[in-house]
Amino acid sequence: MNSKFFQTLATATTFAGIVATSGVANAASLTSSSSTGFGLTNIIDSPLSVQKFDASLGTLKSVKIEFAGDLLGTARFENLSPSSTPVTVNLASNLGLKLNNQSLFALNPQNSFNYQVGASDGTLDFGGTSGQSVTGLSASQSDTKTYTDSQFLQSFIGGGNLEFLFSALAQSGVTGSGNMISSITTEAKAAIKVTYDYDELKSVPEPSAALGLGLIAGIGMLSKSKKTRLKISTF
Repeated sequence: MNSKFFQTLATATTFAGIVATSGVANAASLTSSSSTGFGLTNIIDSPLSVQKFDASLGTLKSVKIEFAGDLLGTARFENLSPSSTPVTVNLASNLGLKLNNQSLFALNPQNSFNYQVGASDGTLDFGGTSGQSVTGLSASQSDTKTYTDSQFLQSFIGGGNLEFLFSALAQSGVTGSGNMISSITTEAKAAIKVTYDYDELKSVPEPSAALGLGLIAGIGMLSKSKKTRLKISTF
């Protein structure tokens, strides 16, 4: 009987060991986003704030940053030449994103739009046969980067928010004949999405709790063994 008991206890102890070592790291992620509305360029150091990573959730392994920029433009042009001319409107801007005075992204969204206008109609109204007013011009660009450097990741850990700085410097223009009046406005906006990938630790049972589970399991297995033998002997 003693031999059987110790065999059962050994099995239960193994079970307790499995329970005690079941606390493993689980991969998890969470995101935080921020965006601006359209604003006239040039835009200098407009803040974009995201929530920092709470270290109590686990160990931060990497940070993925997605940065997107959009442009919106309006242009007017009037041909003063006695002959028709093609006109090209180029909507463009240099967009940047910084963190802690370090440049992270440099985008250059741009788009070109082509038009044809007739000879001067004698009226400076950005319309008629020799001019146009165009709206809804657009361009966009995005990029994604992932960072794993432990020193860089420290900036993202803690309470409160982390502030990025967005800038937009317009490069738009209108080209056509040498005798033309034109104007163009450029607006820009930005959005960022930060994804935190981290290892989330499961809670590990205390050694005493694990041993208790093992003893309970052992008693249960021993009791079941006795009942089985009793049924066989009384058959």
